[in-house]
Amino acid sequence: MTRTDRSPCLIWAASLLLAWILVAVALGQPPWVQQHSRALVAFGAIKGSDFTWAEAWRLVASQWLHVKPPHMLLNVLVIGGVGLAAEARLGRLTPALVALAGGTLGQWIAVVTQPEAFISGASQAYLAICGLAVAVGGVSRWGRILAWAAIVVALLLDIVVSGHGTVKPGHLCGLAVGILAGLILRVTGARRSA
Repeated sequence: MTRTDRSPCLIWAASLLLAWILVAVALGQPPWVQQHSRALVAFGAIKGSDFTWAEAWRLVASQWLHVKPPHMLLNVLVIGGVGLAAEARLGRLTPALVALAGGTLGQWIAVVTQPEAFISGASQAYLAICGLAVAVGGVSRWGRILAWAAIVVALLLDIVVSGHGTVKPGHLCGLAVGILAGLILRVTGARRSA
């Protein structure tokens, strides 16, 4: 097996695509059609105001659910691409664990700050892995370029396209978790682990 065969970030990216297809089949719709937020609640998405800690599993599960195909595909590309570059620097597990932690905390911040919203998607996790890649140092040039491009795209989508006029707090949280983890690993001199 090669390093990419065992990559948690590539597996995660592939699982996002698989989850999309399985949910589309369960909803009885073609995979290229938008999935509706209310329908995704049955699979783990969160309606902010309905969240209780008894359903904390949704903070993780909701990261595998997406409303729009382009959003899902962007998350697949970034988690897989930036994740693979970060794994080359930090080993297989660290980037995925930072992304999962940043994504989960970002989902919770989104629940708290957007109680009327339906929360789903892996953007918080993708921003965590991008923050890690740009802050830790030693990540390949193409990995850093993809990370910076993905950060800019996420921020522009929030500010210009989403109608919020500002960056979503959950996205900022994911990015902050990744940057903080990267800085800590840089200062402590973390080396590549298996």
